[in-house]
Amino acid sequence: ATYRELSMREDLRMDLRHGPLLQELRNNGGNKKGGGDNAGSQPWTVKGQELQQQSSPQSSPQLPQHFFRGHPDLLQIVARTMNPKDPQLSPGNFGRWNFQGSGPDGSFQDLRVGPVGGIVSLPHSADQAVHADTPHLFEHVDRLPAHYINAFTLGCAADPRVGQTALVHGSHSLEFCAQNTTTTSTGTTPNGDPASEDGWKQFIVRPSLELGDVLLFDCRILHFGMANTSNDIQRPLLYTNMTQHWFHDPKNWDNEKCIFLEHDNSNAANHPME
Repeated sequence: ATYRELSMREDLRMDLRHGPLLQELRNNGGNKKGGGDNAGSQPWTVKGQELQQQSSPQSSPQLPQHFFRGHPDLLQIVARTMNPKDPQLSPGNFGRWNFQGSGPDGSFQDLRVGPVGGIVSLPHSADQAVHADTPHLFEHVDRLPAHYINAFTLGCAADPRVGQTALVHGSHSLEFCAQNTTTTSTGTTPNGDPASEDGWKQFIVRPSLELGDVLLFDCRILHFGMANTSNDIQRPLLYTNMTQHWFHDPKNWDNEKCIFLEHDNSNAANHPME
């Protein structure tokens, strides 16, 4: 089931995005502007020019005002990952003069930062199926720069009984997945070599986060949430999605049916969606 407020991932695991209590938490986190709200109630576009200025060695170091999605160091890591440049080629991107652009100077593009949500793993939830959160944009070149990066952090203290998130190292590569997953009816790679249905399993890494740690990953990477073997721990994992400003995430729930329709209507004027 998928609603504006939540979506069930598997049995005993859900993705929370909206709702009265979550909205109250966001409102208490700071002012109502997207960039000034600690908890992150609205989508937010960070201007590439601002990010570029902050990356300059001559810029004054910024003291973090926000722990999570507004943290300047996290934004710099994401901006640099999404905007690799070749000084020999950047001057050829003449179209960047359009719409009052800065021109072909190799500067960062605008970054879109989504609202903060939470994946809640209930007691006895099993391992997720391995999956990627977004497809590759193109399939003729391996390992293009990331266009969609997820950041997540624990919402409660770590416990060994509650698994976190496992990732498959190297699986942002088309070639890797072609060789280590069976994705065709013939069970072969594009080169005709035998594909391994579960070859990816030998590349699993299991980061172990503590409160205050943040993990960033390219959403093309294969990953899965691990089982919650506890009897009484409801584990929240807070996340925010960051994309190139031109990319539209198809997992946009704003037009889905609301569970809390009356509350949603009463707050629509005060909290418009961008």
